[in-house]
Amino acid sequence: MEIKWLEDFVSLARTHNFSRSSEERNVTQPAFSRRIRALENWIGTDLIDRRTYPIKLTEEGRLFRDTAETVLHDIYRDRAQFHQLQHAARPDIRIAAASTLSISFIPAWLKKVQQAIGPFTSHIMTENFHDMVRHLADGDIDFVLQYCSPNIPVLFDTTQFRALTLAREKMILVAPCDAKGNPVVHPDSGEVIPYVGYSKNGYFAEIESLIFSENPAAAKNLKRVSESPTSEFVKRMAIEFDALTLVPESCAKTELARNELVQIDMPSWTHELDIQIYRKADTKRLITRKLWDALTDALD
Repeated sequence: MEIKWLEDFVSLARTHNFSRSSEERNVTQPAFSRRIRALENWIGTDLIDRRTYPIKLTEEGRLFRDTAETVLHDIYRDRAQFHQLQHAARPDIRIAAASTLSISFIPAWLKKVQQAIGPFTSHIMTENFHDMVRHLADGDIDFVLQYCSPNIPVLFDTTQFRALTLAREKMILVAPCDAKGNPVVHPDSGEVIPYVGYSKNGYFAEIESLIFSENPAAAKNLKRVSESPTSEFVKRMAIEFDALTLVPESCAKTELARNELVQIDMPSWTHELDIQIYRKADTKRLITRKLWDALTDALD
């Protein structure tokens, strides 16, 4: 038995007309009639007297109408209460972001935003890019934060989403360093060098390919020892395996300060990145619009 069968029956009990109820329920009349018959088969008796016009309920139909209305009322009431509880427990802002941004950028950025618009609760999630876009389109999240290269734009539908650039940083080549602070491996050594790279399911794989294309001779000497879509992982693997890797500068900030890593300071191995934020163009959530307006004002 399906809830829509009860809704169909209650509508028909009120209108006494198959055609009018099928329009009300937004289905074709034959489909509506089949659903009423399916309910009768499930109940085990006729609920509609089809010998009269307008149609009437049978005795069993009149008894079952009270049951159907009570069941629907209880279901709708419980659903409303559950939705209210869920809404009350939901954080004010829900954000999906690349894992590196969640760690190295979002905490300080959220603090600045709260100083501008007041306190709010937040939930930060990390997923692959396509799932983030789907959740944003469905309204399950409020914002997506993503790295973006001007040379490899992120393809968001501009009619469905709005975008702002929050900050800029660099993708840099790093290597573990020795006691004197010198890199233990270097792309211009002419030797085969271990390298930790990005898997094809991540956006940084495209940035990596672009940088390799600008350094073809050195790129041929890189031996990929591991890969991941996540900058935090490739950074740790580079340290453990004495390998080169490419990471956003903020991702390696702590390790650079501790002399665990050193930047290979070569312009051809450096790439400019934008940090962008996206929202649905037609969002109705007031706090989402308030935050967006504050970001827009700050960038003006």
